[in-house]
Amino acid sequence: MDDTTDCDFLAADQLQTLLPGYRLEPEPLGSTAMSRVYAAADTGLHGRRVAVKIMAGYLAAVPGYRKRFLREIELMARLEHPHIMSVVAASREDERLLYFAMPRAEADLKARLRRGALEPAAAARVLAQVAAALDFAHDRGVVHRDVKPANILFGAGDHVYLSDFGVAKHDAGEDLTRAGDSIGTRRYTAPEVYSAAKSSSEGPLGRAGDVYSLGAVLYHCLTGKRPFDEADDMAVPELQRRGEVPRIAAVRADLPAAFDAIAAKAMNPVPAQRYRTCGELAAAFTAAVERAAAPEKTPQARGRGRAFAAAGLAAGLAIGGALSYLAFGDRGGVSGDGVAEGSVAPSFAPVTGDDQAERAPQVGECLTEAEHYVVVACDSAAAAKRVYRIVTDPEDPNPAQADHYDAAWQACGPEVVDFDYHWTDSAIREEREWNPETDRIYYFICYQEQ
Repeated sequence: MDDTTDCDFLAADQLQTLLPGYRLEPEPLGSTAMSRVYAAADTGLHGRRVAVKIMAGYLAAVPGYRKRFLREIELMARLEHPHIMSVVAASREDERLLYFAMPRAEADLKARLRRGALEPAAAARVLAQVAAALDFAHDRGVVHRDVKPANILFGAGDHVYLSDFGVAKHDAGEDLTRAGDSIGTRRYTAPEVYSAAKSSSEGPLGRAGDVYSLGAVLYHCLTGKRPFDEADDMAVPELQRRGEVPRIAAVRADLPAAFDAIAAKAMNPVPAQRYRTCGELAAAFTAAVERAAAPEKTPQARGRGRAFAAAGLAAGLAIGGALSYLAFGDRGGVSGDGVAEGSVAPSFAPVTGDDQAERAPQVGECLTEAEHYVVVACDSAAAAKRVYRIVTDPEDPNPAQADHYDAAWQACGPEVVDFDYHWTDSAIREEREWNPETDRIYYFICYQEQ
């Protein structure tokens, strides 16, 4: 929305006089209370297409806002990265007119999303490029604090650029926002970041706020709607603080539940519960997209393999007719060290050398490629996969899936990017078809290829 007036900015002919090296288009590409962006041609470089960002004249006379604009130029000039928009020219600090020129983008993500949601693979490509830019900035002490579709630009070949570092903060520099100022854009900005009065190392000064914003951008990409789009503006802050992230599947029922879990983690109201980096978020989503697109093995074929494996464990593990992986309690989940909660600590001797043991694996042990469980030493040539987690009595967010992919993603990931899993359930135990109304999953064995 343009909330400026014409008197806030010099007229086009006046700007042209002050910027003789550029031929400006008569109407701006975009406008905010602080600045306008014009499409232009660089007359000194054979008409190269550029965009020129010009600060509102009345703000250029205010020291705090002037310093903020100059700091944006400095940060964009220092952060040389393929996915961060570069500065090709800029005004001097003492000039009346503050501006900088940058390569002209083809479009921005906000405009793309007006046409509708992106397909998951396209969203993953955008997310990965923005995440690379953000992690690069974070590693150099800079947090963006206003990641949103309007600040994500497309160049030739859909190359993505992150732009607009106007409210960014460097950990070694002064925070030029004032106490009580709003930072960022409400539906995309983390609740602890939006108010500058709440600055802390876990809020505006930490990368977790940008992780939240990137999760909000992901939600918009997949649904075509802003997060909390149906809520009143006054209600959004409380919804964010309570972590009531709207479900992607409620808008697009064709998308897997794993996408919801990823967005919810990225937008967790507690910064420490989010992905540790933007790259980790992008990797988790890319892996989920690849798994959703991969041809599924038939449930029957996978079921036979798991049933055969489970049969060897039946003796001594069936309690009251219900088989659970070394579990005598009804608690689900997994402890911090990866050992299944509610389980009896196994007394199996470790497998060493070239020995093999046909038994259930423990966390940290390795298995062969056999269709049943064969435990071998992880430094053995026969080792094909390493077990990193065992989850008993897991929650099942999508009982309609006979192969339990969404439940496995929730149990084994999404913080682990590349994994596979074995399982057994009550249908496999009784050698029949899965019934989503009555059957349950007993355990997942989460593993990665060696």
